[in-house]
Amino acid sequence: MGRIIFLGIAIFMVLLPDLYIYFSKVHVSFSSDRAKKIGKIFYFSTLLIQFGGMFFLMYYLWYLQADRNGFTNILQAFIWTMFIVKFIMLPFLLFGDIYKIFELFHYKTTKVSELPEKIHERRNFIKQAAVVVAAIPFFSFLHGMTLGKYNFKIKKIKLAFKDLPESFQGFKIAQFSDFHAGSFDNISNVKYGLDLLQKQGADVILFTGDLVNHYAEEVDPYIDLFQVLNAPYGQYASTGNHDYGYRNEKSKSFENIKKIKEKYAACNFKLLNNENIKIEKNGEHINIAGVENWGAGRFFPKKGDLDKAFENINKNDFTILMSHDPTHWDTKIKQHPKQVHLTLSGHTHGAQMGVELFGLKWSPGKYVYKRWAGLYEEANQYLYVNRGFGMLEGFSFRTGIFPEITVFELEREV
Repeated sequence: MGRIIFLGIAIFMVLLPDLYIYFSKVHVSFSSDRAKKIGKIFYFSTLLIQFGGMFFLMYYLWYLQADRNGFTNILQAFIWTMFIVKFIMLPFLLFGDIYKIFELFHYKTTKVSELPEKIHERRNFIKQAAVVVAAIPFFSFLHGMTLGKYNFKIKKIKLAFKDLPESFQGFKIAQFSDFHAGSFDNISNVKYGLDLLQKQGADVILFTGDLVNHYAEEVDPYIDLFQVLNAPYGQYASTGNHDYGYRNEKSKSFENIKKIKEKYAACNFKLLNNENIKIEKNGEHINIAGVENWGAGRFFPKKGDLDKAFENINKNDFTILMSHDPTHWDTKIKQHPKQVHLTLSGHTHGAQMGVELFGLKWSPGKYVYKRWAGLYEEANQYLYVNRGFGMLEGFSFRTGIFPEITVFELEREV
């Protein structure tokens, strides 16, 4: 019964903007017959794909319980795109209707307003403006579904610390996160991204969780590609929430979770789950610690154990921590007696959509996560939230927030 109610609400929410757009006759608001014909074809074809795709996905994923693939991911991404684009149009159409009501009322009461024909022309102009404005995110999402999701960006960041051991001046750390193996549809582009990571020449490579969406076998096509990763001081990782299974009992099973951890080793990573390792150089050292996933949200595993992760680390030691979920930083890490100089997280993906141009940084992710992307500093501690290497299943796009490889260069503050 709960699933049926959810389905009914979902269909109503998706239908709502379409009903308004249809009765507003946006698709026939242009003056030329050719433009009207193109508008009709485009509107009804996208409507068919949107709702036909919805029912197909419900049947395929819910009724048949089939696994996702590249086609289903792209189809769901298109459905989300149309949903978002149409909601962008709604404020314009609502403004046009309010304007029409106001002008008609003014005309009937004063007889000094322009004729209703003029009002109709202005309202058509508003409809056309809505189409033009909505076209920007539409084509942005199309780009995100094709090229944007593999548009890997290198973020280079220098961080200075007073207590960094001298031997680690210029030490380079490469971080990536949220691989989500089951969401890719182009193995050569994945290879390009991993090759790009290796070319950064980092001293150590750190991966902060979510190797898969649900199942261990998702990563099998990419294991050989991971073999390119090789850093002088090693490759380390910690688990994310998706590494504990979400989809069904099979994904949550002990056997699947065990296999996922084994896949980390096959991908050339040493897992640091509630443990740490010393990186030694010229008789000095820094610590790299990792915790299992710990998320403030009630649906996320809370397996991280900071006390255990910091065992045998001196209070004043320079320490870098891998913790997948950035909510861990505000909730637990900042308050811990052991100061963590740099915490590396992922998890949010920066919502995979937003704007980062000319100093403007915005994403809907900011309304969900206090720390959603980039560098944060409080109480002489840093948190960096990586935007992710891959994508969530069913959200096969990257629009404005592109996949990220982060390279940190440590410096000794003088």
